[in-house]
Amino acid sequence: MNTSPPTPEAALPREIRWERRTAWPMFVLSVVFFAASTWTLTDGTLPAWARSALALVVVVLWISFIVDFVLRLTISRERWRFLRGRWYELASLVLPLLRPFLILAYVWRLPVFDRFGSAGQRSRYLISVGAFALLFVYAASTAVWFVERQDPHANIKDLGDAIWWGFCTITTVGYGDFTPVTVFGRVLAVGLMLGGIIVIGVTSAAFITALTERIQRMSPGRHPRKGA
Repeated sequence: MNTSPPTPEAALPREIRWERRTAWPMFVLSVVFFAASTWTLTDGTLPAWARSALALVVVVLWISFIVDFVLRLTISRERWRFLRGRWYELASLVLPLLRPFLILAYVWRLPVFDRFGSAGQRSRYLISVGAFALLFVYAASTAVWFVERQDPHANIKDLGDAIWWGFCTITTVGYGDFTPVTVFGRVLAVGLMLGGIIVIGVTSAAFITALTERIQRMSPGRHPRKGA
């Protein structure tokens, strides 16, 4: 009988082991899903067969994400804890507007960051914060485009213009070449402005902190003073 203690991998819950083994494939699929869905929405010159093929890719990948989530939930021994810890992933699967945020869920699962200790965890955090900022603008811009495109007075007619408007808005550039005209579109714009203050602040703080730690590691002879 083998009485040796279990390895760290074997001691992990089954859903965690599954997530580690499928992390890279699911991350690649999430990027393909994001690219295919964006291409379908932004390129109005695509022929019908190409648009249908991209739509099929999006649907198949979305189903694969749902199957992966259900499988992990099924093999989990503590399903309520699993749902509480991954509610954001469930929301991304259910709500179409949040589906691009699946990339964040799979970035967090990548095992490559675990090989570098605390430095790897900081890198994971920085990448996640930066990706969230980009996806936040993308999701808000897409929502504005959906509510604006049917209005006869709207000038945000395609997703490319909406994304341009979103980045101009969140960076407070405000060229004014594109503006929402519907009530709901303006409500979403205000949400983007207010959320942008938080997102830009958190992103800047995260990168400044990482840069400060990097400088401190490169200067081993300098130690903080006591009581500082």
